[in-house]
Amino acid sequence: MKKEDQHTEDDLIWQAVRAGDEEAFERLYQLNFRDLFYYGRQFLHDEEAVNDAIQDLFVDLWRTRRSLSPARSVKYYLMASLRRKIHRSRHREQEPIGNWEKFPESNLPFQPSAETFFTGSEEKSLQTERLNAWLEQLPPRQHEALLLRYYHDLEYADIAALLDIKEQTGRNLVQKALSKLRTLSTLLIFIALKNIFYFF
Repeated sequence: MKKEDQHTEDDLIWQAVRAGDEEAFERLYQLNFRDLFYYGRQFLHDEEAVNDAIQDLFVDLWRTRRSLSPARSVKYYLMASLRRKIHRSRHREQEPIGNWEKFPESNLPFQPSAETFFTGSEEKSLQTERLNAWLEQLPPRQHEALLLRYYHDLEYADIAALLDIKEQTGRNLVQKALSKLRTLSTLLIFIALKNIFYFF
């Protein structure tokens, strides 16, 4: 699907969610769970905690659907909301992320396990393993900027807003990350990035 077509579909789904369409809400969840889960893992190593944060995000989204504004980028809105939620939750000791008793279970979309989304080849290729190791050597800020640019396909303006930095700083982070990766290997990083992120 072309990027423009994806934006159009996202906009239509977002409008339907704001109008209270439960099927659109479930579709929004299904389309974005994988990206949100992988992004959340950048901040939390506990998969269950990431799942809880995503569930809590969608509970809030449904509860406040009538007051939601049109989103310039639905993906950016969801990722920024998840990032804020995770950072806030890390500052609250032992405080649960969600309050499920007050939210009707029937309104929550079915949640497949993370395994459903992340099953792939049982053995990663040697190239993928090496790239994984190299990415882990990047400073966290560079790694996140690279992830946002090449996996989540965000524009530099959105990356800057998400990380609370200037747009040029976002560009610099991505370029420094790519430069460091190039020093580790002569592999074609631009081609391999999509493949490596697929396995997460």
